[in-house]
Amino acid sequence: MSKPTLGTINRRIALGAVAATAAGLVLTQSASARAIKVRGIAGGGLAHFELSDASFSLAVTRMTFEDEDRELVVGSVIWVDSKADLTLTSTQISSYDDLELPDEQGEGRRIRGLMRVNGGDVYPFQLDVIDAGLPGTGVDSVNLSVGANAGSDAAATPDAAGFNYSAAGPVVVGDVQDTDFDLETATGNPIPATPSALAWSLP
Repeated sequence: MSKPTLGTINRRIALGAVAATAAGLVLTQSASARAIKVRGIAGGGLAHFELSDASFSLAVTRMTFEDEDRELVVGSVIWVDSKADLTLTSTQISSYDDLELPDEQGEGRRIRGLMRVNGGDVYPFQLDVIDAGLPGTGVDSVNLSVGANAGSDAAATPDAAGFNYSAAGPVVVGDVQDTDFDLETATGNPIPATPSALAWSLP
């Protein structure tokens, strides 16, 4: 899993800014202090596949308001496969979940929602992201599927009248990194939730 460095803090701050905005909105309604669980993943680069490659960027955050028993998922995914002449952009992020992986395989996340294809029609998508190592090591990976049955638990099937796209491979340039922290709404300060979030605690 990627070790936090000063260079990676900017992405974490970007994700935290979304949560901080939400926290500010909450405090206008109630002055009582509470923590919001913030779980996210961010990054980008170049992913390599057997027949092609794709440039991508993503920043997705799930905020859990436990005292209200609700969650808010926000974010963006952009995927450009030049060889296939495809630009895929998310229009909605509907879910963000953990993938159960052995510790040695890194941290896995599954993102589901809707994507627009080349500025036109919108289809469901599912993106699995694994944060397994430092930038440049080539051990992080992404697995994207877009089409009629993507983003559901049903098995994908070809749809001649629709659109289907899938690609999976290592991130050969760039990095993806998971972000876990709790946001204290009384102060707006993030509280590290896991060792991987300790980069928030600067000297």
